[in-house]
Amino acid sequence: MTDFTRSYEISINAPVHEVFEYCRDPRHLFQGWPGLEVTDVHMTPEGVGTTAHIVGTFLHGMMVEQIDREFTEFVPDEQIVSTARGTMRFAGRTKDVAHPPIFTWIFEGQDGATKLSFVVREEDLGWWQNLIESVSATAMAKTLNGILAAIKAGVEGQTSSAA
Repeated sequence: MTDFTRSYEISINAPVHEVFEYCRDPRHLFQGWPGLEVTDVHMTPEGVGTTAHIVGTFLHGMMVEQIDREFTEFVPDEQIVSTARGTMRFAGRTKDVAHPPIFTWIFEGQDGATKLSFVVREEDLGWWQNLIESVSATAMAKTLNGILAAIKAGVEGQTSSAA
């Protein structure tokens, strides 16, 4: 079994604290991912334990994922880690997602701006799953960079409207 990790980053023209506070809400973290609907969000004051239910519909509805994400690590102005559990329905069959990806958002200051990194880690993949991930990484890069672009637009839009 092997692990597969992808990492993406973007610079946001806002202080780290503003970016981090925006990202506390799971709806903001996934708004740039086409085909996802974030519902049943429960935010905790301390961050850890924040949960969201996510429904992903892909391949014209032939594949549907039902994912429950939870913030399991939460370091203010530095990092948010979320883990997941869920099921996937494909061609009429439903199966548990054996090893859902772990998502980590890392916040770093850059001369008044913020470098936001998004790390996707999939653990304990079999050789064939690792091969599929390697092949799909390029296709997924557009989607995952879209998540970061949506966060950037949301934060910078919020900052400019407050000015």
